[in-house]
Amino acid sequence: MAKSDTSAREQTGRDGWNRESREDKEDRGKRVEREAERARLRRLAVSFSAFLVLAAVLGGGFLLLKDRLFPPALSLPEGVKVSAAWRLEAEGPFRIGDLIPVSLEIEGVSGVDVRQLPLSAADLGGLELVKEEEPVTRARKGGWRRRTRYLFTAWRTGDYRLTTDNITYYTVDGEEAKVAVEPLELTVVSVLPADLTPETASLKEDKGPVGLPPDYRPLLLALVTGAFLVLLFLLLRRFARRRGKDGEAAVEELPPPEPAHVIARRRLAALRAADLSAAGKIKEYYSELSFCLREYLENRYHLPALEMTSGEILQSPVQAGLPLTQQAALAEVLNLSDLVKFAKHRPAEETAAALFSLVEEFVEATKEEPPAGALPGEKEAMTGEGETPANSDQTGSGKAGESRA
Repeated sequence: MAKSDTSAREQTGRDGWNRESREDKEDRGKRVEREAERARLRRLAVSFSAFLVLAAVLGGGFLLLKDRLFPPALSLPEGVKVSAAWRLEAEGPFRIGDLIPVSLEIEGVSGVDVRQLPLSAADLGGLELVKEEEPVTRARKGGWRRRTRYLFTAWRTGDYRLTTDNITYYTVDGEEAKVAVEPLELTVVSVLPADLTPETASLKEDKGPVGLPPDYRPLLLALVTGAFLVLLFLLLRRFARRRGKDGEAAVEELPPPEPAHVIARRRLAALRAADLSAAGKIKEYYSELSFCLREYLENRYHLPALEMTSGEILQSPVQAGLPLTQQAALAEVLNLSDLVKFAKHRPAEETAAALFSLVEEFVEATKEEPPAGALPGEKEAMTGEGETPANSDQTGSGKAGESRA
């Protein structure tokens, strides 16, 4: 009966030990995978946003600088240094009071200086100048082009002739010359029908002013820019919210780390419950006892004790900083465990219990104490008082099993 109880306790202890180790490894693996996936998604979102911003900047810059980077060629015939021409920028028919948009375009080779005087009444030929814009000069391959826009109107029907002889230019050598400009013929028609007779004519209300056709390009550009900014804002806000939720989930999922002495108490209780010494498994008992002590050193002092030899541990700064009593206990447990594991040494049964007590005393003597200003809940987590009844039950059951054995 005693042997069956001992075997059951031994199997229970080993199962609990192995299950706890597997669960810890699985939890750490899952946490690492989740963090890696979140980091990958964050990098993708940042890269996509940066790509959109870069594409918008490059596209806008190309549209603004296209004419400067790739200027078109001049349309001057060979041997001609300067040319000028009128351009009608709207289709007729034009009626009395209509605004007639006209531009004067001048092209010249590099190095030529053009002097353009204001239009005179003789140049207008009966038209009224409503508006004259500032000349705009654009670079061309091998020269330049200047455009001056005008708005004219007429208050009588008939044919009009727009001319100018006030364009003079100077060559690089200082030679003065004038540019011949072909006149621009305009016709202003009546708003009345051509077959109107005095009998059928009647007075009508004045017709309102007719403006230029609207230019929707600025509106389209504003809509595209606004849509892009809204999309970018939504992406950044979604990324920020998702990052905040991930941070909250990580805080909720990851509990605070257990103190080293609490883990060591639980390991020692499981080792006591396994009762390996009573079952004759001396090597396994001392291996597990040494593992408990090494794991405690690693968790308590951040020392890679599980990967170090006993000699390296005893020569580490942690060993030198311990009181003499704890130094002696640490050396005794590690050295005797190495003799059992590697030299097939078989110590007495009393020695196994004594070393177990040494490890317990070492853990309790070197455990981390809560700070002076800690809250009651923090003190309980640091000291592991919440787990004391469970450990006491396991320890008591182990001692009772030893007595029965």
